[in-house]
Amino acid sequence: MSQEAVEQALGRLITDERFRGLAAESLEAACLQEGYRLFPSELRLLSGLEQQYIREFANQLNPGLCRANTPIRQ
Repeated sequence: MSQEAVEQALGRLITDERFRGLAAESLEAACLQEGYRLFPSELRLLSGLEQQYIREFANQLNPGLCRANTPIRQ
């Protein structure tokens, strides 16, 4: 497993609304598009996360921690 890539992708899911939207359609495609090379087992683990919980957590973050130009407030 490439722990660093998993952590980076997870961080993007939390801090980047655009990436989160892409991942909701296809996590594998979103990760490939952004350069995260994850093993199938890693994709399965990340895919198993509840998107609702990720959005709720993201909404609790200080906007200063979020990726620029991707507001997370819905």
